[in-house]
Amino acid sequence: MAKLKIALVQDQLLTQAGSERVFLQMCEAFPDADIFTLCYNPKGTWPEFSGLTIRQHPLGRFIKSHKLFKLAFPLSTYLMQFWNFNQYDIVLTSSATTAKYIRRFTGKHFCYCYFPTRALWNAQAYFGVPTSFVQKTLAATVKLLQKRDLAAARRVDHFIAISAITKKAIKDIYGRDSEVIWSPIVLRKQNVKGLSGDYFLLVSRLEVWKNVDLAINAFNISGEKLIVVGVGPEGSRLKSLARENIEFRGSVSDLELASLYSGARAVIFTPELEYGLVPIEAAAYGTISVAFGVGGVLETMVDEANRDMAVFFEEPTADSLLNAIGRIDECNIKADDLILHASKFSPDIFRAKLRQYVTSKWESNGE
Repeated sequence: MAKLKIALVQDQLLTQAGSERVFLQMCEAFPDADIFTLCYNPKGTWPEFSGLTIRQHPLGRFIKSHKLFKLAFPLSTYLMQFWNFNQYDIVLTSSATTAKYIRRFTGKHFCYCYFPTRALWNAQAYFGVPTSFVQKTLAATVKLLQKRDLAAARRVDHFIAISAITKKAIKDIYGRDSEVIWSPIVLRKQNVKGLSGDYFLLVSRLEVWKNVDLAINAFNISGEKLIVVGVGPEGSRLKSLARENIEFRGSVSDLELASLYSGARAVIFTPELEYGLVPIEAAAYGTISVAFGVGGVLETMVDEANRDMAVFFEEPTADSLLNAIGRIDECNIKADDLILHASKFSPDIFRAKLRQYVTSKWESNGE
């Protein structure tokens, strides 16, 4: 069989978040592939991309922040349809928003889907309550954009889901079946878990739908030290709510984050997500997480013996979170068990499964 020509397409490369980490692993899985994204800002995303040849859409010259990327979403979906991928046997998109909208291809389109586009199917949680003229205009056009999103999904040959939660959403919203391949965690320099520090840790983009204010309210009450790592449009508002026991670190290096994970008493995880890399990353350093017990964490943070690998809180309230924090010492989850559990999400396993799935589907359906 002749060597396959492969294109890898990412929604955007503007931030240091989970999907960009996953896309780096896709690039390693297919090192000879050509790499594309709608918009690329080397100062905003992971530095590893600077060593790769990134082809961005001409529109990308005007989009250098995540805020602009969200506002340009309707236009971006149209422009992605005209990008020409006809020369490729396989196009593998890494997408929660724009990448899956490609239309000019003659090969097979595989979509690694994080979740059906939140901006359309859960618009208020994603954008917040519409206030500006632009946001209100977006809200008014959601129904039209949903129809276009469904049409884009029909052009995908094979969906790959990040989790069982995403698999169900792909079926419910797009009416499509999918294969589950868990996203990997990228282990930084491994620190040995010693005595816990005097702080709790929260790692998240600071956006409305991440529910970080839930943790701020809880630690305002408890007075215990909370370190918040991450940036985003909610940063200023959250800082204005926080008392002096809550410290905002912004973006940190990989080694700094590894040290923070290793030394934390526990990691706080507040959003309802289809997956959530942060509790798995914390587990890799032997650190327990206190997580909102809905969505993907009930899949990824429960082991083969059906044992909880995190302490879950049931209600999205400060009281429920504080109650769960109070149960940490009773849970009997050991650091060694957490590290072993996290090993199932290694990059090696992810890359091997992704290559096997794509090549097997190509061999069974391709020419």
